[in-house]
Amino acid sequence: MSPEPNYTVSDLQKQQFAGIYLLEYMINAPKVFQLMLEDGEEDLESILEWLLVRDLIEIKDEERYAPTQKGRKALEKFMARYSDFLSFFDVFCAVDLGAGEFAFASYYEFQNPEQWKGFLADERWEDLRIAVAAYKGIDPVEIVFMSFLNEGRFGRSETGWEFDLLLGSVWDEILNICNSALHADQLGYEDDQGEVPGEAVLQDVIAQGLNLIEQLHQHGRPYSEQIKHAVSDGPSAATVEAVELLKKRSNDFDNSPTPPKRWQDDWEL
Repeated sequence: MSPEPNYTVSDLQKQQFAGIYLLEYMINAPKVFQLMLEDGEEDLESILEWLLVRDLIEIKDEERYAPTQKGRKALEKFMARYSDFLSFFDVFCAVDLGAGEFAFASYYEFQNPEQWKGFLADERWEDLRIAVAAYKGIDPVEIVFMSFLNEGRFGRSETGWEFDLLLGSVWDEILNICNSALHADQLGYEDDQGEVPGEAVLQDVIAQGLNLIEQLHQHGRPYSEQIKHAVSDGPSAATVEAVELLKKRSNDFDNSPTPPKRWQDDWEL
C-alpha cells in the first residue's frame, strides 16, 4: 500500500489561485479596483501588483486597475478547465460505494435546491473527486479550489475576505479536505474471488461516472454561466466582455490515468 498523500500549497500557488480569482472577479463581476485601495482592499495590493508585473492587468487613467488582453487569455484557459470541473468532476462528489450509486443520477428529481443539498448531505455518499483527480494526474488542490469557487466561498461579502483570499485559514481548509479525502488505495476490498485493488475500483467508478455524465448532457443539465460573487458592482466603464464557461455536451475524459491534453499544460499566470 502506498503512503497516504500529504498535499501542500506553496505561497506561489496561493498567489496563482488568488490572482486568477481576482482576474475573474474584475472581468466577470465586473469588479473595479481603484488605484487607491480602501475598506479592506489593501490586503489585495500584493496580488494586484503581482498581476501588474506580469502584464495581466494594467493601470487605466492613472486611477484604476483593468485587465489586459493577456489577462483575458489567461482567464479563458482557466475557465476551460473550470468548465471541465463542472462537467466531469462534480458527479464524483457523492458516490455510494456499497450500492454503486451516484447522487447525480437523481439530479433531475429535485426541483428545490435546498432539498438537493439535503440529499447530497446524506452520510452514505463519499466524495471521490480527490481520488479521481489524483488518479488522473491532476492537482487535487486545484480541484478543491474550483469547488470553493463554485460554492461562492471566495469573494464573500463579510469583512476580511480580501485577507482570506491569500493568507486566511481557507487554505488550511482546502488542504485538510485534500489530505483527509479517500484515496485509491483505501477503495480496495476482498471478496470471494480474492483481493480487488483500489485502482480497479476507481476505474470502475470513473467508467460509471462517464456514463452518467453522458446521460446528464443528453438531458441538458444546466450550468452556471459564471462563478458566483457575493458582491457585484454592476456595469461600468471598466466592464470587459465576460469570459463564460464552455457549454459542452460531451467531455474529453476517460478512465485512463492521464488527463485530457489541455490539462497537461499548466494554466499558471
